[in-house]
Amino acid sequence: MTHLVIAMPALAGFALLLLAMARHQQDWLKRKLAPRTSRVLRWSGFAALALAFGAAGLGHGWAYGTVAWCGWLSFAAMLVLAAQTNRERILRLFA
Repeated sequence: MTHLVIAMPALAGFALLLLAMARHQQDWLKRKLAPRTSRVLRWSGFAALALAFGAAGLGHGWAYGTVAWCGWLSFAAMLVLAAQTNRERILRLFA
């Protein structure tokens, strides 16, 4: 259960960081968001990653929790990268 509590904020954090970039906003949303909205997305992404780190440390101890957090960060980044790479197919499914 603790791994799920680490993985979900990590995945959400990377997704928010992706959407904070103007280029990716254009790809996914077909428009550029306001600078203030981009800033909020960026800080929310970092906050989600920090939340995942806190959950890892409290759930597994700070030594093993840091290792687990790094592993889940890698996995979440891979999923977000795979979604970005296949965004045309994903958007076609929902259009």
